[in-house]
Amino acid sequence: MSKITSTQLHLGEAASAGSSTAAQGQIWVKSDTPSSLYHTDDAGTDHRINGITLTAEQATTSTTAIDFTGIPVGVKRITVMLDGVSTDGSSVLGVQLGDTDGFETSGYVAVGEAASTSAAFTTLFPFAQNSSAAATYNGAMVLTLQNSSTNTWTWHGNVGRSDAVVTVQGCGIKPLSAVLDSVRLTTVSADDFDAGACSISYE
Repeated sequence: MSKITSTQLHLGEAASAGSSTAAQGQIWVKSDTPSSLYHTDDAGTDHRINGITLTAEQATTSTTAIDFTGIPVGVKRITVMLDGVSTDGSSVLGVQLGDTDGFETSGYVAVGEAASTSAAFTTLFPFAQNSSAAATYNGAMVLTLQNSSTNTWTWHGNVGRSDAVVTVQGCGIKPLSAVLDSVRLTTVSADDFDAGACSISYE
């Protein structure tokens, strides 16, 4: 059994793990930005071990979509956080998932609810079942990887809605055609954002 006795260990970055060897794992640093520490098992499966990464906050004060890209391979949970987010219309606010094929706009099996009233959605993961131009949203919703072989993600959480003074919620599931690498905050009918900010964290 070899032993490393040093206060610092410098590992060069790599785009991917090396070839797998039976009964051996790999510890390596992925050359993304920022770089991430990985363990790759002897089956060739990557496991990101960086802990929680918080992205820079983006203002939700213009445009119809706020994109968070560059999410690294191996992420299993993403939290979407809203701070006073508002739009100029009544279209339902939600999140779409993206991969190498782009953002997916169909195939979601999801429900949004507010004040005991619910609605189904297939084009995104909703925060609620309806909205209004006067509404602002505060809180967090969580995406969790349910099946890595089918790139299937679940969605759940609660957010406060200011105009109705209610807690709104959503839940659902969505398989992707490839590994998730981005998420988009948007609305069903492409309303413009006009207030607030959003950030995500991933682990």
